[in-house]
Amino acid sequence: MPYEQLEISTQHPVLSWANHPLGSEETKMAKNVASLPFVFKHVALMPDVHLGKGALVGSVIATKDAIIPASVGVDIGCFVGETLIALVDGKSYQIKDLADQNEEFIVYSCTATGKIVAAKATARLTRKNAALVKVILDNGEEIICTPDHQFMLRDGNYQEAQFLQKDTSLMPFYSKVDQDGYTLISQPYAGRWQKAHWIIARSGLLGKIPKFDGQRTVIHHCNFQESDNSPEYTYNHKVVEVIPLNYTEDVYCLTVPEYHNFALKAGVFVHNCGMCAIKTPFTGEQLEGKLKKIRLDIETAIPTGFNENKDVEKAVTNWQKWRSFKDLHRGVQDIEEKAMKQMGSLGGGNHFIEICLDTENQVWLMLHSGSRNIGNKLAQCHIDTAKQLAKMAGEKLPDPDLAYFITGTPEFQAYWRDLQWAQNYAHFNRDVMMARFKKIIEKHLSGGKPFKPLLEVNCHHNYAEKEVHFGEEVYVTRKGAVRATTEDYGIIPGSMGAKSFIIKGKGNAQSFCSCSHGAGRLMSRTKAKNVYTLDDLIAQTAGVECRKDTGVLDEIPGAYKPIEQVMENQADLVEIVATLKQVLCVKG
Repeated sequence: MPYEQLEISTQHPVLSWANHPLGSEETKMAKNVASLPFVFKHVALMPDVHLGKGALVGSVIATKDAIIPASVGVDIGCFVGETLIALVDGKSYQIKDLADQNEEFIVYSCTATGKIVAAKATARLTRKNAALVKVILDNGEEIICTPDHQFMLRDGNYQEAQFLQKDTSLMPFYSKVDQDGYTLISQPYAGRWQKAHWIIARSGLLGKIPKFDGQRTVIHHCNFQESDNSPEYTYNHKVVEVIPLNYTEDVYCLTVPEYHNFALKAGVFVHNCGMCAIKTPFTGEQLEGKLKKIRLDIETAIPTGFNENKDVEKAVTNWQKWRSFKDLHRGVQDIEEKAMKQMGSLGGGNHFIEICLDTENQVWLMLHSGSRNIGNKLAQCHIDTAKQLAKMAGEKLPDPDLAYFITGTPEFQAYWRDLQWAQNYAHFNRDVMMARFKKIIEKHLSGGKPFKPLLEVNCHHNYAEKEVHFGEEVYVTRKGAVRATTEDYGIIPGSMGAKSFIIKGKGNAQSFCSCSHGAGRLMSRTKAKNVYTLDDLIAQTAGVECRKDTGVLDEIPGAYKPIEQVMENQADLVEIVATLKQVLCVKG
């Protein structure tokens, strides 16, 4: 269904994909936002739109020179246009040329176990006039990127460029040509060379390498003295220095949906631009008779609601972002220990952990969570600051919750820094939970043997990014919405007991390349508890292994919009990759 422009009088239009009239309070909220002078072009409302705080949940707001601190977000780390990307055709290409070509291509990626594989990717312009740093490596290569771009460390973790230290070991990418003309790739996990065409074939991509007619540069292959079978040389590229640069440039990045990283010609792996879901190799038959035990194990391993971990695991204490906690807003300095203990916990409300089956009976693992108490408190601290500034300036806003920060001010800089930290916290929180979730599934379905996901999808909502739309760089706030460019995979879950969808974006310009983040509520939590009974909950969640008590009555499927209608309303925004049905659901 195409959008409709709402018949309301505002400084900027409001485009809606909801396919139904807004209520009076929803209309007022949409008008308030669209009346702000710094809104860019229009406000876009997704099919799941409903009442929120200040702005509607399911709204996409692009702004110039200002931002409303109503959500938690992260900027995208990126590279200058001349950065060379190693492709599996044995050549390297400037990232700008790949973006200009606007076609899918195949890169080298690195799995969590240090195995190099081939993966599909796309490139795009992500930011204009971005601040830059230069990362110098011990192999003589220099990489110019934004300070926040994440580099893969030798142990498989990631670290932002600005925090890389001298002698930090990075995950290496070595390539050379043998005497027969075959391209060889060094496998970090095994210490041996492997022919590139075997890597491509085993990734299922042989014969799918697209032709590229843009500017190209032949890779300079490393000239190692050891024989092809020798693993004796040092398998690390180390950081020599990170230098802040005093100029800005337009920057670009890749999207690699399956592995979320890619190799640079410089010889290292970096993270691509980033609910959470993975497709497993298991089938529904393997779950028979095991769902209740799996649910109990999940509820034991992952705290829900207001609960937190009793002990902090090593992966959490080693998280690099704790180093910058002292730089966050002074209003959260007393809850660092709590933030640590909540890392790897689910929360409450509409957060969930689910096992789903797709239409081919394949098992998927999916979870939805955020930045927990620390993210909420950071947001509230900055909202309060924005309100105080508006009051001091005597500014009359249509809603106090629409108080904003102007770019270039200390308050904006502090807010943007904390946004990035909180979004990184949310992302790593999901990683910690998914790792525990995956181990539980391995225990019950494969005797504890690790499995490789067939597909991984990780997407944010309730966040802000710098993006280019209609030829201009703007701040895009997606409040309960998911980015849906043509390179993006995403997750649109229904309510507990309903279908969910793995999607790929269509890059609809009018929606600022966005789509809904779920079904959207039909009624408030309080109303749901008054309208429905426990018997209703049991009936509406039939066939799903989940809690069936009054503590989750506000999450009953009937309190949400029908997900099938929501998907129909955004057919011009996304295409469906997989349709899932829950068989197990854990709520906070």
